[in-house]
Amino acid sequence: MDSLFEFFFKYRPVVFAKGQLAWLGGPFAWAIVAITLLLGVLTIRTYLRVRGRSSRRDRLMLMGIRASVVLLVLILLLRPTLIVPAAVPQRNVVGVLLDDSQSMQIQEGDSGATRAAFAKATFGVEGSAILDALAERFLVRVFRFDRHAARVTSANDLTLSGDGSHLGAVLEDARRELTTAPLAGLILVSDGADNADSSLTPTLLGLKTRGVPVFTVGVGRDRFPRDVEVTRVDAPRTVLSGSSIYVETTLRHSGLGGQTVPVIVEGDAGILGTEEVRLPAADGVVTVRVRITPSVPGPLGLHVRVPEQTGEVVTRNNQRDVILGVVARREKILYFEGEPRFEFGFLRRAVANDSALQVVGLLRSAEHKFLRLGVDDSLELAAGFPTRREDLFAYRGIVLGSVEASFFTADQLRMISDFVSVRGGGLLALGGRHAFGEGGFRGTPVEDVYPLQLAATPSAEPAPVAALTVRATPAGLLNPVAQLAESPDSSASRWQALPAVTSVNRIGGPKVGATVLLQGVGTENRDGQAILAYQRFGRGKALAMPIQDTWIWQMHADIAVDDQTHETFWRQLLRWLAESSPARLEAVAVTDQVGVGESIVIEAEVANASYLAVNDAAPIAEVTTPTGGRRTLPMEWVVDRDGIYRTRITTTEKGRY
Repeated sequence: MDSLFEFFFKYRPVVFAKGQLAWLGGPFAWAIVAITLLLGVLTIRTYLRVRGRSSRRDRLMLMGIRASVVLLVLILLLRPTLIVPAAVPQRNVVGVLLDDSQSMQIQEGDSGATRAAFAKATFGVEGSAILDALAERFLVRVFRFDRHAARVTSANDLTLSGDGSHLGAVLEDARRELTTAPLAGLILVSDGADNADSSLTPTLLGLKTRGVPVFTVGVGRDRFPRDVEVTRVDAPRTVLSGSSIYVETTLRHSGLGGQTVPVIVEGDAGILGTEEVRLPAADGVVTVRVRITPSVPGPLGLHVRVPEQTGEVVTRNNQRDVILGVVARREKILYFEGEPRFEFGFLRRAVANDSALQVVGLLRSAEHKFLRLGVDDSLELAAGFPTRREDLFAYRGIVLGSVEASFFTADQLRMISDFVSVRGGGLLALGGRHAFGEGGFRGTPVEDVYPLQLAATPSAEPAPVAALTVRATPAGLLNPVAQLAESPDSSASRWQALPAVTSVNRIGGPKVGATVLLQGVGTENRDGQAILAYQRFGRGKALAMPIQDTWIWQMHADIAVDDQTHETFWRQLLRWLAESSPARLEAVAVTDQVGVGESIVIEAEVANASYLAVNDAAPIAEVTTPTGGRRTLPMEWVVDRDGIYRTRITTTEKGRY
């Protein structure tokens, strides 16, 4: 087909694809087109008016032949020309970008030659066939790169000290450096994938728009016969001092199937946690969760690593670092109970000695009468449950006990919903005879927040009391809330050994997106009823625990006097409920790791007491450098995002900022 195309049009299709069709008919091209159209119209009219023995089909055929000839003449007169760009020898520039990261020191094959040696031999030695061929037609400009690109005289100037490859930034750096030169293309020589946070697509589209092709040259093997790599580490940005969290680590392995390897999480002062994982038989990816309990407030550097395995060629990819903020503060939680019952007292007693929790109790003792416990001053909750958003939103979590929906006004019910979705707080709903559907919460804004569906309740018929034995679900065994022992297996056994609790609420199944952490097995057809479930709702989280007597885990005859199960569970549950609730001012670094000379982007979110975005604030960022110096930076409002402010600091030294 290509040969036939070339026979009629002189060039192959690939030439037309690279070129641009132009018409060189000169200044009278419009006159030529007008005359040709006039001739075409006369031709058509002539054949339409002809009469005789010729048939209509014959006239149409002759008219088509005549019109084709006129069109061909028109095309010839307009002089169609194919313009194909061609590099002028020694006038166009080609950029050669050589990977200067540490991984280029890896040895390949039996010869022991490094990847960098190949790059130098190919692009850095005079007499190299590729370099000479490029130099015949182009001016060659050589760059070294890791996170950014920099001009060098030749490949012999590589230092092989870079700690990453940010290909998008590298290509953009080279383009800017050569922006005043006729750039014919960029040749990228690298041994690894892009490990920057940003996408390559915008950079490549920009180069394509400018007509700058990018040619990639891969160096080294894409897989090693025996290797384990820490590809990803996920951990919360912040955690309360003394709270347990899971550090989720993703491993990619090859040639080590069936082996058991330890995943070690180290802090500034030593090992925080370790977990062994058996690698699947087939090469691929596996995820392991390591439980740690940071206790020292301040920024904590987590070093996650897998020890070197026998036969591994590369060990630098066996580790990865992240930063965790350990905060020491008191999470203020409002516990509102609608009637005197044991759960209220035992819950407050369980967390009384936890310095990270302040549970403010509000107990309705009679109509329009309330008992306040743990308040900061005489005015707090003086009128009962808050009626203003700023008063309710001052708490980080809410625990709703056995209190009917009719107690609240419509505005208060909406405020409770907004407390979770807008403020980002945590809501825990406990079971009881005036809770959930039995409390009339069906059809209210609070029902939308619940992670469990409310079953229809027959009128004037209370739900039967059901005794439920608790079982931790697989999701629960991977959540710090349900960890009652050192290992998931021990925790599962401990849950099964606890006394049964009771439920008086008819509860449906979990909503779409909700997760069940604890499940009940028991009487009254309640097998499989959720005992503890949660879901994300807007900015916050909502939990439901439709049981009424967890205090049995403290007072049952089978529970030892010194058993701390009840206290441990409630401390973990309330910490998890409130610790992710945002403050009115929150600041984060957009990127966790940057190289020296790069910028750290800091963003702050500012809200008022009702947690509405504030656009006229003037936040200031104070940055402490690795050597102890301090820099104060004003933050500017990001115009297209309400309440968001941003600044940046350029790094000048290695270390933790």
